[in-house]
Amino acid sequence: MPDLVYLLILATIAIIVIGIGYPIVKYIEYLQGERKSNRNNTGDDGEESYAGTGVGAGDYKPRASIMTPTEIKYYEDLCDALDRAGLEVSVWPQVNVSAIIEAKSENSKEKARAFNRICRKSVDYVIANKETQETLVCIELDDYTHNWNSRMERDDFINTAFDDVGIPLFRIKVERHYDFYEIVSTVKHILK
Repeated sequence: MPDLVYLLILATIAIIVIGIGYPIVKYIEYLQGERKSNRNNTGDDGEESYAGTGVGAGDYKPRASIMTPTEIKYYEDLCDALDRAGLEVSVWPQVNVSAIIEAKSENSKEKARAFNRICRKSVDYVIANKETQETLVCIELDDYTHNWNSRMERDDFINTAFDDVGIPLFRIKVERHYDFYEIVSTVKHILK
C-alpha cells in the first residue's frame, strides 16, 4: 500500500510540474521567437522590414475623415478667419510633430531617442507661410481627453518642445464658438 501512495504522490507532482512547467516553457519559447522575429524585421540600416508581419491586404479600411467633426468645424472657421484677415498662409491639419521640429543632437543615439519621443505625436493644425511653408503657429484643440494624466504628460512635453524651438502653440478648449482674433493677430505679427 505505501508503494501505491508513493506512486500517486509522484504522479500528482509530475502532473503539477507539467501543468505549470509546460506553459512556462512555451511562453519562454514564444518570447525567444518574438525577439528573433524583431531582429529579423529590422534591416542592416535599422529600418523596419514589413515582410512576414502577418498583416494582410484585408486588415485595413479607410477612415471616414482625417479629422473629427469638431476638428472639421474648427478648421473651416479658422481658414475663414485667416482668409478674411487677408493673410497669405496655409493651414495644415493633423501634422506629425517630426515634420515641424527635429532633434538637434549630433550624437546618433541621442538624436534617435529625441526623434522617437516626437515621431508618433501630431498637432491638430499648423499655420504656415504660404510661400515658404515655414511653420508660424501650431494649434491644439483640447477636449476632455486632455484632462487624462497620460495626455497631460504628453501635452506638457509638447508645450516644452515648442517653447524650446520658439514656435507658438495655441491650446484652444473645445467650444461651440471661437474667437480667432488672438490667432489672427499673432499670425499678422509674425508675418511682419
